[in-house]
Amino acid sequence: MLKVVFCATLWECESALKNKNYGFKKICEAPFEVWRNKSKIVVITGIGLVNASVAFAWATKKFKFEESLNIGAVGLAITKKMPKKIELGKCYKISKVKCLEPYNDEVYKLSNSGKTLVSASRPISTTDERMRAGKFGELIDMEGYALARSASIFSKKIEMIKMLTDFSEKCDTHANILRLSEGFAEMDNIWI
Repeated sequence: MLKVVFCATLWECESALKNKNYGFKKICEAPFEVWRNKSKIVVITGIGLVNASVAFAWATKKFKFEESLNIGAVGLAITKKMPKKIELGKCYKISKVKCLEPYNDEVYKLSNSGKTLVSASRPISTTDERMRAGKFGELIDMEGYALARSASIFSKKIEMIKMLTDFSEKCDTHANILRLSEGFAEMDNIWI
């Protein structure tokens, strides 16, 4: 069965798309960059809630699929139960998705186990911003909520796997994403 993988940026999945063992070919340049192999379609949504929701809606019209996956970078929120050791590159399965923005109170349950993801419309990097986000969830991104909401609206199943790329305002998130994208590429079960 065909599964659609949504990534905000090419940086997050470029290593996998270039891996000859996975056999991806670019099939679309606009309005979204899309890659395909025998069992997966990868849609590069662009960064942010709006881009993610529009890309999901577009993909439902363009491709026949029932299951989807969102992979990508995630930041660490500041919570009362912080991990003792922060591991850049650690992957987390997401169980619930919430939104930091007003008037988006719906909570989407994706699985019975995993971390709670909170999505925001802008980067969350300062200590104060991370503490505010920590009241909603343990991890922070900019697309998850839009994808979960879109999946719900279009009656599609969605899973999320996020890789920790930042935990403080001193982190070079872009450099970490590029360095850690190899970790996503090594997850054969995502790409085959």
